[in-house]
Amino acid sequence: MSHLEPPRRRNAGRPNLGSAVGRERIIEGTRELLRSHAPEELTLADIAAQAEVDPALVRYYFGSKKGVFRATANALLADVQARSAQVLSEQGPLRERIRRRLELLVGFHEENPRFVQLVLKEIYAAPPEEGSDGEDLTAIATRGLALTQSLLGDLRNDAGHLPDPRYLHVAVLGLTTFFVDARPLLSVLFDGEADEQQVRQGYIDSLTELLARALEG
Repeated sequence: MSHLEPPRRRNAGRPNLGSAVGRERIIEGTRELLRSHAPEELTLADIAAQAEVDPALVRYYFGSKKGVFRATANALLADVQARSAQVLSEQGPLRERIRRRLELLVGFHEENPRFVQLVLKEIYAAPPEEGSDGEDLTAIATRGLALTQSLLGDLRNDAGHLPDPRYLHVAVLGLTTFFVDARPLLSVLFDGEADEQQVRQGYIDSLTELLARALEG
């Protein structure tokens, strides 16, 4: 990555009590950088510059660049789970619940295009002592799975079976993530037929119908 402007430097080491500079500022700065840069493109100095702090302060809070990415991944995961819980708390028919979930996830991936990549690498694929900031991975995964279970509610298909929410959980994440990554392909497939917003809405409409029919059948 090309060097950013030098950060406004402060004394290295332990931060002053009451300082406005802290973990959240550095995490938010990292999140902003990851919207336009792959993790491997960033240096600890880039992260410090974005947050306008001394690199020593980043090391103090997180230890290393990997520590910053791990904390950012946890923050992103907490954010999307909180937003999803709020959306899914609203009542409505199955199709409407599916649509709200898809719109939220597509929007979140548009805001944070490296979200899934970061979470899988820095949380789920990391050594147990590193990935989850001490939290059990099963507990982290179960929180996300519970959101899909709430989407299904007490739904039974025509055979009287409840669809396995674990498969649906992974499928929905994959379908919404790949849509954002597939923009170059979509621009070729829909060349001149529809603008980006129309393609986005058409995808959500089609996927809502596909999932609803599969779950109800």
